[in-house]
Amino acid sequence: MIKKNELVYICSPLSAPTEAEIRENMSLARFYVKMVAGEFHCRAIAPHSFLPEYLDDNIPEEREIGLQFGLSVLELSKAMVVCGNRISKGMLGEIRRAKELRIPVYALVIQGNEISLTGFEEKEEYHDMQVCKKHFSE
Repeated sequence: MIKKNELVYICSPLSAPTEAEIRENMSLARFYVKMVAGEFHCRAIAPHSFLPEYLDDNIPEEREIGLQFGLSVLELSKAMVVCGNRISKGMLGEIRRAKELRIPVYALVIQGNEISLTGFEEKEEYHDMQVCKKHFSE
């Protein structure tokens, strides 16, 4: 499992049809970073939560720099936590790279006030499907 102060890569969707939805996904990535870091006392990072502020995904050279940065951070990480409501094509690539590097991959599970991790098994049908179980009680 995740150890105190380990670097943990947060994998969540970024791509979306509109600029507003991309910004919302960036905000969600920051939320996941804070949640995972707080719950597991690690150093969680999601490059896609801030890189789009500086690099334009529509400019091929800048997109490539962003992708390479993310993969470099992944290579330094001790674990990956998959979050969000779907697995995007980009996430699938990150998950596969983590497995190649033998980095443990977990799925974030949120049920009520309980936050936990479960082993993540890659399956082709995960593309664009629900990952996190969110049942917040009010």
